[in-house]
Formats: sequence, C-alpha cells, structure tokens
Amino acid sequence: MHPEVVDDESGTCPICRMPLTAVRLDLVWSCQLHLDAVTDRQQGRCPICGRQLVKVIKALSFTCPLHPKVNEPNPGRCPIDKRTLVAKYSLRPHGDHRPKHGGNFIMAPNNWHVEATHPAASQFRLYVYDEYSRPFIPKGFTSGIVAGDGAVPFRPAPGGAFLEARLPQAALPAVIVVKARFEDTQPEYRFDFQFYGYSKEPR
Repeated sequence: MHPEVVDDESGTCPICRMPLTAVRLDLVWSCQLHLDAVTDRQQGRCPICGRQLVKVIKALSFTCPLHPKVNEPNPGRCPIDKRTLVAKYSLRPHGDHRPKHGGNFIMAPNNWHVEATHPAASQFRLYVYDEYSRPFIPKGFTSGIVAGDGAVPFRPAPGGAFLEARLPQAALPAVIVVKARFEDTQPEYRFDFQFYGYSKEPR
C-alpha cells in the first residue's frame, strides 16, 4: 500500500500497519524520460530518444514468462510449470530525483516533484512529476512566480510538456520563489529556486 516505506528488517508499515513484504532493490541504468520502458545493466543511451542513461533505483523481482501473476523476490522456478523465472524491473517511488531538463529538482510535501529551469533570459519553465518521477500536470494545477505584490503565472507551453512564465527583470544569478497548488484540496506550497547560469538540456 505504501511502497515508499523501505526497511531492512521485517515488521509492519508505520502508516497502515500492514505486514511488510520482501522487496529487492537494484541500481540500474534508465532513461529519465522513459523510466518505464528502459532498463539496462550497462551505461549507454536511450534507444527511444538517444539521451544518456542515468542510474536509478528499481525493484527487481522474478516472474514466469507464462504466468505473470507469479512474482517472487528471488530467482528460481515457476511453482506452476517449473519454468525458470525471469527478471522483471519495476519503478519505485522516489527512485530518481535527478533533474530531467537541467534545472532544479525538488520534492513537494505531497510526494510529487517539481523542476524549474531558466533556459534563456527572462524565461522560466516548470515541470511537474509524480512520485515515480514521471511527467504529468495534475488537473487544477496552478503556479506562479512571486513578484512584488502579485505573481507571474505559469502557463501551458505549446504541446503541454511544461509550463512557462516570463520575468523581464530577471538577471543572472536569478532567484525566484514559486508558489504552486497541485490540487484544489491541497495547500499552496512554496519553492525557492536559484540559477547561477542558464539551464541546459541533458544530451
């Protein structure tokens, strides 16, 4: 129920009190934009977008090629037909906190994440990620840069991949305060970002 809870001993979950189950964690290479699709044991580039792979933590289990409900923490044989189990990697919450677009990456109090970038003079971008570091923008998400007595709102960019705002008076080094509300039922959160140079997209 709460996969972010990890302990090195058996026991119960401190949140819901359910018994903890065994899980194997592994440090592997993956693409920051294609976390679900790419897992490699060696350093290299993403076969989808060509980005340099980075190290992330994923859960490693073993399953049967014909019986996907079989999910074991250790290698072995399928209890149904005795086939050799194969490795299966799955995302773990907070397994990757690296910036995806060369900016500042912060975890919000609600376990989601934001990344702010400053790609050019007066231009700022905001990216939103879930607890698995997958990009998404929650319905009803609002945000803006605090400026004087008001705020400069972030607006969806063409294509909707990120939000952007312009602050004409910004100069390097730039310091901005962003206030964001992820959902109507959540409080507004404050994030402080500092930029000593312009943000550059990873290659």
